[in-house]
Amino acid sequence: MDARLRKRKGAKSSSFVESNLSGDRQCKRKCGEREKIGSCNGGPGGGIVMTAPPIGCSLPGTPARGLKRKLGCIDSATRIGRKKKLEHEYVLGRDIGHGKFGSVRLCWCKASGEEFACKTLPKNGEESVHREVEIMQHLSGHPGIVMLKAVYEDSECFHLVMEFCSGGRLLDQMVKQGRFLEQRVAKMLKELISVIKYCHEMGVVHRDIKPENILLTEMGKMKLADFGLAVRVTDGQKLSGVAGSPAYVAPEVLSGYYSEKVDIWGAGVLLHALLVGALPFQGDSLEAVFEAIRSVQLDFHKGVWNSISEPARDLISRMLTRDVSARMTADEILRHPWIIYNTDHPSTGLPNKLRITPRKLLDRIDAANDSAQLEFVTTSSEFQDESGFVDALAVAISCVTISEPKRGRFCTAPPIEPECSSNMKANLCTAF
Repeated sequence: MDARLRKRKGAKSSSFVESNLSGDRQCKRKCGEREKIGSCNGGPGGGIVMTAPPIGCSLPGTPARGLKRKLGCIDSATRIGRKKKLEHEYVLGRDIGHGKFGSVRLCWCKASGEEFACKTLPKNGEESVHREVEIMQHLSGHPGIVMLKAVYEDSECFHLVMEFCSGGRLLDQMVKQGRFLEQRVAKMLKELISVIKYCHEMGVVHRDIKPENILLTEMGKMKLADFGLAVRVTDGQKLSGVAGSPAYVAPEVLSGYYSEKVDIWGAGVLLHALLVGALPFQGDSLEAVFEAIRSVQLDFHKGVWNSISEPARDLISRMLTRDVSARMTADEILRHPWIIYNTDHPSTGLPNKLRITPRKLLDRIDAANDSAQLEFVTTSSEFQDESGFVDALAVAISCVTISEPKRGRFCTAPPIEPECSSNMKANLCTAF
């Protein structure tokens, strides 16, 4: 635990995120591998599990998410245990990536000539490979998730043939560009959160949201990858075990038990890096980074944040709150006005400052007549009256929460019967 998170000397501010993220990777290499096994005394509302319960074991009274796909809907080529050999069907090319747990090479299908990426993992982590494959099968079909094409194995390794994203990693784009314009960031975040929402609805927690695990297509579309730390859960269940990447890990992970909202925290850390070009929680050692995650109070009202719009600051403050119950869900983020306006109105941006705060706007509306006019100060002359009013009103409405008893009366959905993974033999959680 003596690893150092060092910033490159002489680095320019535009590439500050590069030094932070490279330090994060250095920290992970030096810290080594830790494992923590979660308890499995699952129960309605408060059970602690590392994955969904074994198949055939349901939780009475708990509406579970993530109904497992029927076996016939899973491509037979992605099943583990097949006898076919990788080299018989694919031509292997150069290495395009290395990680702590394996490597990635280009490959081409002999039959079609189509290009793919082949991820090779040693069999000493067989259980985690089974889990990763099962989750990718479970999530297959979403355009924002890297597609698993086929699975092969030999005496020493598993080979996962996956969709090749020629645009590279989001991390590489961040290193080149530093800060991004708000409109582009909003579009990127919307794509990412849409995938996270799908995962959560399917009962999957990724647990390692970071730019290294977000790939880009040739057209710049984002694809979520690397489900090696992902796990299956059902409603009311919590996770235990330290897992993730140091700079992106949520504070509740360090404390003990947590839920799918750790993915929202990770996305919030990424949003911070995209907007200002730096990670929010830093330190000279792993312990210092964790202490910052636990206690540092972020101030979004001074310094570089003065150049960021108020709605963007409102969103990130509600994603990076340590109060898990107040932290936004994926659906709430997608309905936030900063996301809606920057993705539905690409030619304009949100006003940078509002004369009244979003949280006070509802009180003003209640006190005003129907014909009353509310004024806003904008940074652009093209942004007046209606657009500013709609924006501030949307922000104010997004601050309103509905208690669970009331939510149940207004938002009802048919329950999904739990059906869980059948190839999980142990609850292992590899950390860092």
